[in-house]
Amino acid sequence: MAGTQIVWFKRDLRVTDHRPLVEAAAAGPVLPLYVVEPELWRQPDMSARHWAFLRDCLVELRSSLSGLGVPLVVRRGAVTDVLAALRDRVGLACLWSHQETGNAWTFARDREVAAWTRQSGLEWIQHPQNGVVRGLQSRNGWARRWDAFMRQPVTPEPARLVGPATIDPGPILTAEDLGLADDPCPGRQPGGRRQALALLSGFLAERGAAYHREMSSPVTAETSCSRLSAHLAAGTVSMREVAQAAWRRQQAVRAMPASDRQGWGRALNAFVGRLHWHCHFMQKLEDAPQHETCNVHSAYD
Repeated sequence: MAGTQIVWFKRDLRVTDHRPLVEAAAAGPVLPLYVVEPELWRQPDMSARHWAFLRDCLVELRSSLSGLGVPLVVRRGAVTDVLAALRDRVGLACLWSHQETGNAWTFARDREVAAWTRQSGLEWIQHPQNGVVRGLQSRNGWARRWDAFMRQPVTPEPARLVGPATIDPGPILTAEDLGLADDPCPGRQPGGRRQALALLSGFLAERGAAYHREMSSPVTAETSCSRLSAHLAAGTVSMREVAQAAWRRQQAVRAMPASDRQGWGRALNAFVGRLHWHCHFMQKLEDAPQHETCNVHSAYD
């Protein structure tokens, strides 16, 4: 493919286990792109504290990509408008991304992007990333498919990226820039991959020993749970990386004398089960997006 490969980062703010990035890098010059969509940030389920977390992730992602040779390009506006401007500026060969299961707003946006790429003669290649199966006809056997997907090798980060001619990467906006209402959250989690990996390591080595007993209590869950939910939502770490780390820890625990396991077996079983649940509930929304706006049981109408 001649021309610039656009890698559209969405809920996958990392360079490791990022198949679209690796395949785009093998096809030609790469422009890593994140689009700040003002209309998305006006939705009722978005807030300044969400943006503060994502901004942390974007700052670290830009640093990681710069280390590979090409910084993260950040643009503000509708995705189709941003792509059209880049087409005029650098030319487009292909659009790459991970599949996204979001809400009705992001679903409608993706449909608009798909229509724009078809009209523009631009191929859009999307890869699955979290165990959700697009176009699934039946959830029978879904868990086996999840396990098989998660056991695939983690995709290493590309050795080097080559970008198009010099292009302004653009600022990483603040909540004030976006006009978001002040939303102080002194105890919020910082974003970024380093934080995600530290949380995962600490949970599997120490904090998670009583996970199966303490995950449901607001008194104990703060320390006994993994605290990876926001990171999985932003994609600073992939579900595959988390699942494989948990499986490695399970193997290590099984090799211990029974007296040294201290409940880790049950804790890890419960955690792996919740990883399945995470994707399974997303699968339900993928299969039946009306669940966002319609009651599943008519009695609640």
